[in-house]
Amino acid sequence: MKRTLLTLLLSAAGAFAADMPVINDRLILDMPEGAQYGLRTTALMAADPGDDESLIWVGDGDDRIAVYVQELDRLADPDFDKQAREIFQNFNEGDLRFEVRKRSDDIYYAVRTSTPKEPTGADLFGSALIRHKDGSLIRVSILFARNQVKSPQKCREWVEKAIDGIRFGKGVRPFAARTDKFEGLEIPVPEGYVRTIEPGADFVCVTYRQLKRVNEPASGFGIYLGHDPDVSPDPEARKVKETMVGKKVTWYCTEPRPGFFAAECLTKLDEVYMHVFLFAPTAEARDALIRQLSQIKMAASAE
Repeated sequence: MKRTLLTLLLSAAGAFAADMPVINDRLILDMPEGAQYGLRTTALMAADPGDDESLIWVGDGDDRIAVYVQELDRLADPDFDKQAREIFQNFNEGDLRFEVRKRSDDIYYAVRTSTPKEPTGADLFGSALIRHKDGSLIRVSILFARNQVKSPQKCREWVEKAIDGIRFGKGVRPFAARTDKFEGLEIPVPEGYVRTIEPGADFVCVTYRQLKRVNEPASGFGIYLGHDPDVSPDPEARKVKETMVGKKVTWYCTEPRPGFFAAECLTKLDEVYMHVFLFAPTAEARDALIRQLSQIKMAASAE
């Protein structure tokens, strides 16, 4: 009888023996030998992938298993048990059915009990919600390609085995007040913000989000560096004059909807445009971010 990849992976010979750090060693996953990292595309201005998401491939083609790990940029609720169960309850839509299980006080997960009627090539069979040691939330999603879905029970067993091997690493994700160096810039970051790097084909964008609980309003900001910024200031916007990177800039301040206060400015560096944008739940928080980000400067050249 032909042994499927899942059968081999679940056998003693296919024991999960490879320790694979993800999201900058914030978690360590036990994976089968031969598992490989999937790298996110980097921009021309080389941004480091993986500070907020990681991807692992097991197998290939229609036998592939994908394990996707993502920082959710939110803090866990005090009642994490209730929060996790409510989140996973939302997975049950249409023909989808998931059973919620607990691995530890900090790891809850859902296993798919329904069988896909028409495999999509990337069917979700397991998802874990993890409360990290710093209180932030991380999600691990496990998806199976077409050939694997033919053995749904084996998929469930693989999910159980993979989630059982999740443990905390030594990596930390800073959200203390600090100065980040990024693409030749020095960015003054307020306390409570985490970073995500979003590289593109010929640009790079770094975004920061204030760590809050899921239903709490948060502020955020981002910096785009590239040749084609998407900027169209509202002519009715309130204008604030500031200085940034040694240049005079104009912030355009708007309130697109109640409780959402935004601002943006644009300036030209030597080779690229720099578009800085932000949002906040109050006008006072927006204005404080404008003052903070107006302190962005060019990093000193290394001697």
